[in-house]
Amino acid sequence: MAIIPRGDVPPGKIAEFANFVWPPQNPPVSGPVDPQTPTFPIIRRNLDVGGKLTLPPGVFTYTGDTKIEVWQFEDPDAPGAARASFPGPLIRIPRGAVVHAEVGVKLNTHNIHWHGIEPTPMNDGVGHNSFEFSSNFVYQFQPNTAGTYFYHCHKNTVLHVEMGLYGGLIVDPPNPNGPLAPLQPPYPTGGPGFASAKAPTITGFDPATYTIPYEVEAVWVPDEFDSRWHVLNHNDFMQSNNPSDPMNPTTFDDRGFLNVFRPDIFLISGVVSVPFGIDTATGATVGAPITNPAVAVTAQVGQNILLRFIHAGYTLHEYTLGIDAMVIAQDGHPLGVPPVDQYSFPFVIPANTPFRLTGGRHWDLLVTPTATGTFPFRVKYHDLNNGQLYHIAQTTITVGPAI
Repeated sequence: MAIIPRGDVPPGKIAEFANFVWPPQNPPVSGPVDPQTPTFPIIRRNLDVGGKLTLPPGVFTYTGDTKIEVWQFEDPDAPGAARASFPGPLIRIPRGAVVHAEVGVKLNTHNIHWHGIEPTPMNDGVGHNSFEFSSNFVYQFQPNTAGTYFYHCHKNTVLHVEMGLYGGLIVDPPNPNGPLAPLQPPYPTGGPGFASAKAPTITGFDPATYTIPYEVEAVWVPDEFDSRWHVLNHNDFMQSNNPSDPMNPTTFDDRGFLNVFRPDIFLISGVVSVPFGIDTATGATVGAPITNPAVAVTAQVGQNILLRFIHAGYTLHEYTLGIDAMVIAQDGHPLGVPPVDQYSFPFVIPANTPFRLTGGRHWDLLVTPTATGTFPFRVKYHDLNNGQLYHIAQTTITVGPAI
């Protein structure tokens, strides 16, 4: 792990390091207080860019709407329709790169939290513990652990994430056959590439670099919406921010209903699950299998398939794969890799064995099919408080013969 020492802090700058409530004002700055030279092209994101999610026929909501408002991240360097999206445009970074992320705000005030990266407080983007801004700010961080993460707005968090202000963030390990990170470019989304874990039973595992090759990659982001929330404004039911007394109870707004979450729209990676039946045992709706190639996976016998799970919702998710899968990373931490190799290791979840994740968790699973076929994947969305099953979403992994 590369350690970048912080430079001496001039007396006039000390307040900027200590003040994490409002943007630095000594003097006003728009970038890192202790800037380091980036070793990776600048990442740019704007928020929020308004949009509408059109609901397919058969999806009914509490509000009766057929289009749901979503707030989106925009990549201003991307072409055309790829600029703004829900979920936000995927970010890929080589492990060890020094990153500058230039973030602009088009409406209201926002920030970005780099979930799981754990940079300095000034760059962590945690609402009311750092700051929100209305123009732009340059975040700086250096990810030193390869795996799956995500980024999201952390202002009025429960609402802004629900409205769609999140996206995937992947930190790639070095290619054992190529230049060392951070000089290498990121791997292409969808594969092929390399993941990090200690898995000697996997073909191609490199014990010198703790890397595993994969041919196919999928980023699965299960989520759910409560349509009643999607008519709210940015600051609704939000605590007022008094920097001199941030926890004063008189600044809290208790008129809201953000503590009552009743989802009526269910998604995987931004694709809506359309109900086509009822689970007779529970009364939950069951979605038709999602065939959209942004979700459904196609691979060949013998290929390594890397499944990146990001739980972006507010229910308890129960996942079931119809094929054996090896868990190789949890919450951005590759298993069996120093310095945690003494107490972590990859493990197999047998086919049709459910496992559960709660909001904000992110796991990496590796699947190596040995036979052709269509293998189901199901997501059950349970109420966190009473366990009620709301919905079952489905998609597939289709495996063809080796070529």
